[in-house]
Amino acid sequence: MNTTGKYLQFEDPTILTFNFDVNETFDFETDFDDADISTLVEMPSEMEIDFTDDIPVYLTIFINFNNDNSPYKINARIMSLFKVSNELTEDDALQMLQSDGASILLSYLRPIVSMMTASSGFPAMTLPLLDFSEND
Repeated sequence: MNTTGKYLQFEDPTILTFNFDVNETFDFETDFDDADISTLVEMPSEMEIDFTDDIPVYLTIFINFNNDNSPYKINARIMSLFKVSNELTEDDALQMLQSDGASILLSYLRPIVSMMTASSGFPAMTLPLLDFSEND
C-alpha cells in the first residue's frame, strides 16, 4: 500500500473507464473555449463504511461533456481502495477520503489525459488542481 502521511494508505489505483472521443466536426477556425471539467466522487455511505477495512473511492471526470464546441470529450473513471488511520475521527476520515482520496486519484489520471490529448494531434491538456473539499 502507498502511504500519504500517516493517516491514509491506498492501493495502486485502477482505471475502470477511459473514453476519449474526438469531435470530427470541430471547427479549428473558431475559438475553443477553455475545457469544461466536472467531477463525481463516490464512496460507500457513512452507514456502509467499515473504517477498519479498505474503503473504495471512485473518481469520475468529465471533460467537455456538454460542450459541442470542443475538439474532444473525455469521460474517465478511476478507483482505489483506501485505509484510514484509527487515529482519525470518522468525520475526519470521511473528509480525508473525499478530498485527499479524490486528489490522489486525479493525480493518476493527469498524465493519461495529457498523453491522450497530445497523441490526438491537439495540444496536451494538463488537468488543473481541483478542490474536492465539501465547502465548495
